[in-house]
Parts: sequence; structure tokens; C-alpha cells
Amino acid sequence: MNEPTPEEAAAALRTVHEGKEQVIKSAVESRWIWIVSGLAVFLYSLANDLFPAAGPWLTWLLLAFLLVAVVGLRTRVGSTLIGRPVIVSGRSLPLSVKWRLLRIAPVLGLGIAVALVVSLLQLPHGGIYYGALAGIYIIFLSPRLQLRLLRRQDRD
Repeated sequence: MNEPTPEEAAAALRTVHEGKEQVIKSAVESRWIWIVSGLAVFLYSLANDLFPAAGPWLTWLLLAFLLVAVVGLRTRVGSTLIGRPVIVSGRSLPLSVKWRLLRIAPVLGLGIAVALVVSLLQLPHGGIYYGALAGIYIIFLSPRLQLRLLRRQDRD
């Protein structure tokens, strides 16, 4: 059996690393999904806060949206139709409590921060503020957090 040269071994490792990086990037590449999700959260919060009587049917509408999103994002056919070629399984992420908290901490932090600001400043329509901040988080920061978690997983 032939031993690879150091150059061949380095090239093979570089190819493996580039392949992993390509998979990670393509998992969070579908930018429009994040934008639609962030807008849906904001619009739902806005409508719930301004029109509380419409809450029950808005909840059904949100449930239908989430069902379509889950089927679209978690099946091969759905992912292909929406242009998301790679699905990263949550099972491949670390299951320790620290990593689970890191995944939900930003949303919990946003909720606590908005609740404190709304109560301290006695602002009306707290749901709108929360929806705006959560929507902005989903649109801009959630893909970056997912990328960081996937890259961190590769190092562990």
C-alpha cells in the first residue's frame, strides 16, 4: 500500500474541509426563507396586538404557515422546490444543555429585554416591539447563529 506524500495528505484534508464548508454555507444560503419567516413573526405580532379579536383565526393562519414551512424545509421534495439543497439535521448538533441553551438564548433574551423596556417605560403595544425585534433577529442574526453553530460543531 502506498503512503501519501505530505502534499497529497494536505490536499486531501483541504478538500474535505472545503466540502464541509460548502455544505454548511448551502444549509443557510436560502436567504429569502429567513426574510419571510421574520416578516411572518412581525406581522403576526402586529395583527395580534392591534386586532386582538382576530387572534383565533390568525393563530390558525400561523399554524398553516408553519405546517407548510416544516414540510417545505424538512422534506427532500420541499427543500428542492424552495431552493434549499442541503438540510442539516439537528441530530448532528451537540445535544448538551449548553448548546441547547445557546440555540434558544437569543429569543429568550429578546423577550425579557422587550418586557423590561415596555414595563419600565410604560409603552403601549409591547407585542409590536417584540414582533419587530424578533423579526429583525430572525432575518439578520438567525442565519449567522446557525452558521456559527454548524462551524463550531465541526471543531468539536
